Amino acid sequence: MRFDVRGLAVLASSGLLLTLSSCAPTPPMPTASSPEIIQLNVKPHASPSQSLGSVDVLKSRLEQAIESVQRRDVLATHGFWTVFHGILGLGPNLTLLQENNQRVKALDYIRSGGELRGLNFPITPYGLDVQTGPQFVGQGHQDQFVAEMIQWGIKPDAPFRVQNKDFTFMDFVRHSQMIARTTSDQELSWTIIVVGQHLGTDISWTNSHGEKLHYLDMIRYELKQPMDPAACGGTHRLFGLAWAYYLHLERGGKVDGVWKEVEERLNQHVDLSKRYQNSDGSFSTSFYRGRGNENDTQLRLNTTGHILEWLAFWLPEEQLKAGWVEDAVNTLCQMLLDAQSQAVESGSLYHAVHGLIIYYSRRYDPDRFQQRFLPYIFSNRESKPLVEIKPK
Repeated sequence: MRFDVRGLAVLASSGLLLTLSSCAPTPPMPTASSPEIIQLNVKPHASPSQSLGSVDVLKSRLEQAIESVQRRDVLATHGFWTVFHGILGLGPNLTLLQENNQRVKALDYIRSGGELRGLNFPITPYGLDVQTGPQFVGQGHQDQFVAEMIQWGIKPDAPFRVQNKDFTFMDFVRHSQMIARTTSDQELSWTIIVVGQHLGTDISWTNSHGEKLHYLDMIRYELKQPMDPAACGGTHRLFGLAWAYYLHLERGGKVDGVWKEVEERLNQHVDLSKRYQNSDGSFSTSFYRGRGNENDTQLRLNTTGHILEWLAFWLPEEQLKAGWVEDAVNTLCQMLLDAQSQAVESGSLYHAVHGLIIYYSRRYDPDRFQQRFLPYIFSNRESKPLVEIKPK
């Protein structure tokens, strides 16, 4: 079965060894604080050569690489962390393979109250929270699950069944807004996606601590945070800022003030991505700390996949065809194809394929990209942004 960007269905054939982690390669054996490792078997497809003779070769390699990830099963015995990363990577049609060999859509299973290790949606005075941790099993960062589901267009009125009560996706959004703070050490890289998408980029509110906030306060806060110690080398922060920037422009905003700073910060890291790029097309294994060309398959997949993911979303259309970007795409595809019979850490795997799907859609199916991806930025917002949210 060929890859189809319109379907993005997970294929029924068995998958590869699948692991659970955050942004670091996994050790060979699990410990009390390391990812679980589950091995499955599959006959890998032959990998094409790396030589690019034409654009059609790159397109074909993208399709093969994406398909190779689709052929990896996500199991109902996997933890929540792996499952929602699978949804991020391949979309809401991703299925869980259950112990009775039946399949169910993973997002539908989560929304209907299904149980997964590490899955817990605490009910709060403002809506629903998502439990963070245990490490490598539950959500890894504040608002991570909610922001990643937004990236695939989950509707604000999508129902969720929690503790035998009915909620909607907006209950997560309301809670996210109310706990956001810029006066404490808090990750807001995902929060700026959540709040901006469904409540607006020009709103003010009072949070649960009695602090008055404006959306721009969160953007300024994120701009002040260092990239190096941030999750996955700061790539999630860059992705969140890019998402917020496009939201702002779509809603009639101008590129001035803090938004000019966002644009400059993003373009600085475009330049750094290119400056530190390795001769084989991969990106630095040190992220943005400097040059890095470690001979570690997992690390190379992790760093190149995370960097390409935000670049594929941010770069203007004409830059998608630049030689250095094509080289990175080709190399990342080859990494996935070469790893078909190897252990692959699931965070690296699904962020990489997410980037490839964004790139593929923008490069080869732009009309579909406008219909399938950009509407998730440019729609689904409430007609009247909430200024103040009262406890239920």
